[in-house]
Amino acid sequence: MSVEQTSYSAVLGVVLRNLRIDHGIEQSDMAARMGLSQASYSRLEGGISVFSVDQMYQAAGALSVSDEEISNRICQTVAHLRANGVRIVHPVRKNSTQSQKESSKSGVGGFLTGATLGALLMGLLSKK
Repeated sequence: MSVEQTSYSAVLGVVLRNLRIDHGIEQSDMAARMGLSQASYSRLEGGISVFSVDQMYQAAGALSVSDEEISNRICQTVAHLRANGVRIVHPVRKNSTQSQKESSKSGVGGFLTGATLGALLMGLLSKK
């Protein structure tokens, strides 16, 4: 049995992507507003790299939205995903003590990031 799962950073990436598109901002412009390279921002938005708290606040400023709006959207998205059977997990960092324990275990299901998570959300939202 396969269990779909994703991370909070991937959810944040999808939330910011949707806000960025809603505001008509190109990814390269968003990166510049945050002082990042386009490639670095793309990895953050795609859920491949992990956002820092500072970067979340920078993104809110770059989008001219409140940090509360971003937080609320994350909470709503996480609740929606959980209601549809998607697990939200904390990825194990390679430098953590848990990393060695986890490397010996086989993974459960697929890990959703970026466009895959966005497509899943669009599919779930269009069911209504």
